[in-house]
Amino acid sequence: MTAAVAVSGAIPAGTAAPAKSGAAEAVRCEGVTVRFTTERGTVTALDGVSLAIHAGSFLTLLGPSGCGKSTLLRVIADLVPPSAGKVAVLGAKPEVARRNRDIGFVFQDAALLPWRTALQNVQLPFEVGGAQQRPGTRPPEELLKLVGLAGWENAYPHELSGGMRQRVSIARALVSGPKLLLMDEPFGALDEITRDRLNEELLDVWESTGTTIVFVTHSIYEAVFLSQQVLMLAARPGRVRALVPITLPSPRRLPVRETAEFVALAGLLRRELENC
Repeated sequence: MTAAVAVSGAIPAGTAAPAKSGAAEAVRCEGVTVRFTTERGTVTALDGVSLAIHAGSFLTLLGPSGCGKSTLLRVIADLVPPSAGKVAVLGAKPEVARRNRDIGFVFQDAALLPWRTALQNVQLPFEVGGAQQRPGTRPPEELLKLVGLAGWENAYPHELSGGMRQRVSIARALVSGPKLLLMDEPFGALDEITRDRLNEELLDVWESTGTTIVFVTHSIYEAVFLSQQVLMLAARPGRVRALVPITLPSPRRLPVRETAEFVALAGLLRRELENC
């Protein structure tokens, strides 16, 4: 597809992301509003956010600081209740998906237990919260191999680099076989080379597992490289500004960033971001 066609595909604010024909929805939000009460009064973090994410897709949330990207992720994960509106995860309330261990969450910090090895950290959900390995899911050892940590199973967090610790965190989030993986700026604190490498590896994991991924980032280039769709949020209060389809071919490798299509899409997102 040409860059001109790709760039013209931006969908205006207030439009929910379209699901593929016949595809099941992993997430649906209808008019989601979140308000917090502070010492300075009531703050509206999200205002009337509506979106739909089809199963098996990769959607990135992009927008300025304070637009509610992380808040929306936590609403989907059943960590923050909406003040108004409806949320469905896998066709049911988010709390059902959370109880069924259908949601995996990767935070900005890997949050590994320092006295446990990489393998023991990945196994932790089996010991806390009652997670069980589902038929057909990969065992912890295989997940560590999948994220590029074969041979590091017995290493402790202090023996691992920041990128390696995040790989452990991703493996831990996948160990219960979740159908939805939520990622809140997991690579934001890493150096550029490590971040690029993990971007490629994350796409490999996504294509290998078929897990639906919702990813939060401040990086335009990361959003274009990883996503099938980018949902742009405007700030104060957080609301949907535009949905941008990413039409780059798959599988993707870093050289795609030098193509005219990539540059055009990055330019479109930058212009949208400047107007948020």
